[in-house]
Amino acid sequence: MKNSILLIPFFCVQLLIGQKKANGKIYIEHPAIEVVNQFNEAYISGDVEKIKELVSEDVKIRTLRDRKSRDINWLLGTSNYLSKNIENLDIKHYGGAYPDVMEYDQDNVLDVNTYEWMTGYDKNTGLDINMPRHATYRFNDKRDKIVWIWINDDQSLWDKNWEAYETKENGVIYKDHPLVTKVRLLYQAYKTMDLDKIRSHYTENTRFYDVMNAGINEFNSLDEEMEQIKGLMNDFEIVNIRESGYPDALDYDGDGAVVISWADWTMKNKKSGKTATIKQHLQQWFNEDGEIVREDYYFNPAQLPE
Repeated sequence: MKNSILLIPFFCVQLLIGQKKANGKIYIEHPAIEVVNQFNEAYISGDVEKIKELVSEDVKIRTLRDRKSRDINWLLGTSNYLSKNIENLDIKHYGGAYPDVMEYDQDNVLDVNTYEWMTGYDKNTGLDINMPRHATYRFNDKRDKIVWIWINDDQSLWDKNWEAYETKENGVIYKDHPLVTKVRLLYQAYKTMDLDKIRSHYTENTRFYDVMNAGINEFNSLDEEMEQIKGLMNDFEIVNIRESGYPDALDYDGDGAVVISWADWTMKNKKSGKTATIKQHLQQWFNEDGEIVREDYYFNPAQLPE
């Protein structure tokens, strides 16, 4: 009985293996790949006559946003637009990827699956067109023309580019605003050189970014920033902070707001007694509760008095 039980899994595995059935072949080299390469070259160069040679008259195209297929007029129109408006346009294989040719026996279908990268920039908007692009090309029975094209690329990037053609508001800029008042009060706190008072203007989760001296996206926590300020105050005295121009409060249509300001910080070296004025630009990012959640500042230590 034990031997019979042990044999059951063996027969189940054999049954599963026996259920495998091939439905065609996959090719790494195939004449259809050259047709696709020629199509891409014609497409990015705007060679509409060559495109017509390579696709059927009733060719159908779908992108990620389409519920209904597009036709050859859409294909020729987009080729014409891209070739005239996207500078340095290129479609090339992505990294070590290469096309796969899938030849299905049951339906007598041949597809070329490509894994590509599209690059260029729109000369009208300056926006980079830099995106992965997976496309499938289905061929006719003679294998000499493309009858279906499925294009999967970054539709949100295309939307961003189309929107860049327009002039759109994204909020309101204020010269005077409650958030501007908060930044000015923060300046006053720095003049006192009282760390507790300075700290009270931030939240425990505020992040700090030293644009000129930190790595990309290398933020300080509140504790780390206060330690840096403490070290600075051990050697230097803040003599004065004077606004240069006036702060701007940018109240965006989305969540939160930003106050950008320019100020002249007069610093005194406690040992030498020398003073120097440092140009500073700051950006305070506020949440919906009016709290500073991020601060970016431009600080050049070389300007400090020796």
